[in-house]
Parts: sequence; structure tokens; C-alpha cells
Amino acid sequence: MCGINGVIFKNSPADLKKILTMNELLNHRGPDQSGYIKHKNLLLGHTRLSIIDTSEKGFQPMTTDGRFWIIYNGEVYNYKDIKKELKLKNYKFYSDTDTEVVLNAYKEWGIDCFEKFNGEWALAILDNKKDTLIVCRDGIGYKPCYIFENENYFAFSSEIKGFSPIENLEFNSSNLGINYSTLQSTCTTVYKNINILPHGRVLKINLNNYDKSYKRWDFPLKTLPKINTGYKENVDEFYSLLYQSTKLRLNSDVKVGTSLSGGLDSSAIFTLLNIIEKNEFEINKNLDLNPIILNYEEMKTKDLAVDLVKSFKKDFKILEFNDHNFDEVQNLLVSLETTQEYFMQQSLYKSQSNKGIRVSIDGHGADEFLFYPDWIPQVSIGVLNNIVNLYKTIVKFGKTKSINQFKNIFGLREIIPNKIDFIANPDCNNYFNDYLEVTNFKPAFHYIDEDLEDLENFSYEQSYGYLMAYCGWFQFFLNKWDRAAMSNSVEVRMPFLDKNLRLFNLSLPSNVKYRNGITKSLLRDAFKNYFPKKLIEQNFKQGLKKQKFHFNKNHKNYILEVFGQNNFKNISFFNHKKISDDLSNDINLKTLWELCKNYLILTGFKDNYKNIKLPEEKDKTYNQLNNYFFFK
Repeated sequence: MCGINGVIFKNSPADLKKILTMNELLNHRGPDQSGYIKHKNLLLGHTRLSIIDTSEKGFQPMTTDGRFWIIYNGEVYNYKDIKKELKLKNYKFYSDTDTEVVLNAYKEWGIDCFEKFNGEWALAILDNKKDTLIVCRDGIGYKPCYIFENENYFAFSSEIKGFSPIENLEFNSSNLGINYSTLQSTCTTVYKNINILPHGRVLKINLNNYDKSYKRWDFPLKTLPKINTGYKENVDEFYSLLYQSTKLRLNSDVKVGTSLSGGLDSSAIFTLLNIIEKNEFEINKNLDLNPIILNYEEMKTKDLAVDLVKSFKKDFKILEFNDHNFDEVQNLLVSLETTQEYFMQQSLYKSQSNKGIRVSIDGHGADEFLFYPDWIPQVSIGVLNNIVNLYKTIVKFGKTKSINQFKNIFGLREIIPNKIDFIANPDCNNYFNDYLEVTNFKPAFHYIDEDLEDLENFSYEQSYGYLMAYCGWFQFFLNKWDRAAMSNSVEVRMPFLDKNLRLFNLSLPSNVKYRNGITKSLLRDAFKNYFPKKLIEQNFKQGLKKQKFHFNKNHKNYILEVFGQNNFKNISFFNHKKISDDLSNDINLKTLWELCKNYLILTGFKDNYKNIKLPEEKDKTYNQLNNYFFFK
């Protein structure tokens, strides 16, 4: 994991200070080394978190011939296989990094190389002979990449805060109160001139005339595997794929750990890590299988996690979560770059980092492909002969939301005009309408638009699963985990999101994923010989939730203080009279707190930028890197 930055200067000479400052703002993503290169009007910057080949041979920006340069954030887990293939084509390698493999793969196959990769990444590659730059993201969108563009600059960065040195960040008033999943699915943000590079795409830029073209390289609906007809065969295949996926993610030259919630997903990964450790001891000598076990007030599964750890005769640490004060809240919001209060996630990886862990292998990502319980009414709309089992599931989980969805979908099914319309259309309602003087939100892009025709050839359940996993909702949560971990310089690897496994899971019909009213039956049956009985039979969903700041009327004074700042008063599109009236009458305080959090993030970005100082020793590192080819 690393941070990547780039700036094209359209109307002025390249300003080195901007890329240096951008790198410093992303230092938490890569505290081990920083570097840059300059080519004409282009600056590329990189901050490195050393995971594989921690020597200077892994420094970035990286080149092997002086023509092609790469900056890279991510991991390609099958890089050793690709390396063997390239060696047969007479490529020489000077490091043990996957970065060098990715660069040479691009030199050999162009953008077709991305179809060969099993992993997650955001990267940029410069061809200084043709004066072209490509920027690319992985197929699922785990690794973030944002785009900034106006008449003076084109820039990209791993985090929004990285753009602070380019120009003063400002709100896009039309986007400010739009649902976060809609913003993600339409590749927009709440900030002016800042958008999201869509996952599974390559952006190519001509450095001479700034012409841009986007090309999609990932087509999961067209690459789905054939599925066995027998349930047991699918259980065995699922276990095999998850085993191999977990094993692949153990490749590291630094300490690897994990955590447990006591839920099915994290328990499966912990179990596999122990099995792999026993079967293939030499695979990673840096593996720490004494996990952190999560606990908070409403946690129901802590004891299940403790029992599982004890069954493998490992030690553990219980992590308790505490409330945060206002100052801590602002810092956390700025780290996470969202008003959603995912503070527990940040606390988890802070605890991992304090243990010396640099890589955490976790159980995230299973719900989107094996189905979260609340989604069962939606995915079962085409399985009317299975209503009895569906009802069993809803009753067992006791979710009011699920019951209501069941009633709505099956009670109003005849008036749904299109089988996917009700989940394919983005929510463009602005929940800050009363406090903003804005024009309507008009998304120019929506992921689902490119796949509507193909989805007509798939079952309803598969269509819904694809929408949840690939069309914006899930990408927001992937970025949440990225920010939480990388703010503590920890790399998170997710075996459930392995390319081969997720395509397999996406191909499965719903009656394989849940049977006899039991969710995730595939996973339960795959691990029935390893899990304690209570863990197998748990009938509720448990994991890390949003850690709500305990807001109450006593915090009103703080909100008044924030909204009373001159900088806030100077934002012209806010309806300041309405805000003032509602505060005076204690109306809609929670909504105003949401608005306040957006403002706190923006001011936090600006404060971070103001406090950046470029140390001389870092400058020397940059200059050395700019003039030296490590592989010459």
C-alpha cells in the first residue's frame, strides 16, 4: 500500500513544491520512502509503505529502462506467475517487487495486462517517449483514485486531501447533501472539480494537448465461470478458492496479522490462516495469529471469537471502543474523508499498528457476494417457489427492515416496471435542501448504465448481486476500510475479494448461498468441521458498525461555535437564516450536525495543508530519486 499523486501543469511551469507537499499530505499511506519524477509539465509523486522487498530496489517512482515510469498503490497477488511468463519473453528483473512485474507486464501487453492481474491497485504509468500518461484502477475499486481538473491543472491522488496544494478545496453545493452511495455510483464528490476515477477503467492522457480517453478493461459479467450443478461440489470449490486466496495474501516481508469479530467471515479467515500455518509452515515466518478481538456495548459475538481462538491455542487481545471528544472527531473525520462515523474501524487498525502489524488479512467483502440478510427479499424476487424458506430467514433474523422490504417487494411486485429499476436509479434527493441554495444534482455517469443490456441475460439474483458489488454502494465501503487502515500505515488484504473467488460467488444462484432459511450456507458448510457449533448456528449479523458520536442538545454550543466562524458565514450558498432559526429552536439538530461534519472535514483539510513543512532531508531523497535509475 502506498500513496500516489500526479499533476499536469497546463498553463505554468511545473512547480516542484506542489508534488512534494502532496506527498507529505499522504505520508501516512507510505511513511517508508517518498519520491518524485518530473517530465516536461508533469510531476509524479509516490509515498511507499514497504511490504514486499523492503530494500531500495522497491523505491518509486520506478523505471527499468528510463522510458516507462510507474507509481503504484496496491498488490498483484499472482505476480510470481506473471513474472515467470515475462522471463520466458527475456525480461530481466532486478527486484523482488510486484511493482516491477506490473511495469514490465504493461510494457509487454499494454492495457491488456490488467486482465491478467489478480489483486487490487491504483497506478499511473508514464511513457516519456510518446508523452502519454495512463491512470488505472482495479476491477472492484478497492484502491482509491481521485481526479481533479480545471483550466490550470489536471491532477490525481489517492486521497482527496492530497489536492490541497493544487487549489483551495471548495464544496460543490449541488452535491453536498446527496446520498454517499449515489455520489460513489456516479463517480462524483462533494468538492468542486474533484471526481472519482471509475474502477475497472484506464484513463489515458496526452501530455501535449491534454486530450483524455477512458477505456474499460474489466467486464466481470462476461468472464463468469461455469458452476457445478451439485451443492457439495460448490461447497468444496468455494473452500478451495478461499484457501488459495488466503494463501496468496500471505506473501509479505513484514509482520502479518488479523482480527476477529466472532462473525462467520472473520472466523473463516482466521481458521484458514491457522490451517495454512500448520500445513505450509514456511509460507510466512512473519505471521502473527494472536488476533485482536473486537468488543463494544452491543457486541454479541465476542465470546464466539474467544472460543475459536482458544480452539487453536492462540492468545488474543480484546479491543474495547470508547467515545470520542469533538477534537478527536474532527481528526477522525479528516482521516476517513467521510461524515460517516466509522471510528471503530480506525481504532482497530491503530491497535494493529501498535502491535507492529503492517499487513492485516481480514474477512471483509463476503456479504456482497454471499448476501447480507437484509438483501434476501430483493434477491428472492425471482424465486417465488422458495417463499417458505425466505420467510424462515426473515423471522430468524427478526429484522424489521427485512420484513418491510419483503412486504414492499412482494406486495407491490406487479407495479415494478423493470426488474432492476428500483435499485439501478441513483437517489438524487438532497437532504440539505432546506439549508442550501443550490441547483439540482445531475449525474453525468452511473456505473449501471454500461451493464443494463448484459444484465438482461442474468437472473434477478445475479443482477442484484452484481449491482451491490460493482455499482457504487460497495466501493464506498471499500474506501472506508482503505482510509481507516492507511491512516495507521496498515495494509488490509481481503481474501473474499480475490478475483477468482468473487467471480465464482457472483455466478452462484441464490439457492446455493442460502438453503432452508439459512444464510451463507455455503460458508457454514465449508467450515462445519472447524467452527464451534455455536458459531456455525449463529443467526444474526455482527460486525463493526458506525460508531455514532453521542450527539445531544448539550453539543449545540459547539455547533453554534462552528457555524459562527467567519469562514462558514462566507459560504454564500448556505441559507444562514434557516440554519440560525433552527438552531435557536432546537430543530433538526442531527441534520445540522451532518452539515457541520462536512465543514469540519473541509477545514481539517486546510489546516493539515497549512501545517505541512518540507524537511531538507526529504528534499534530498526526492532529488536523488529524480536523477537515478536503480536498475541501470
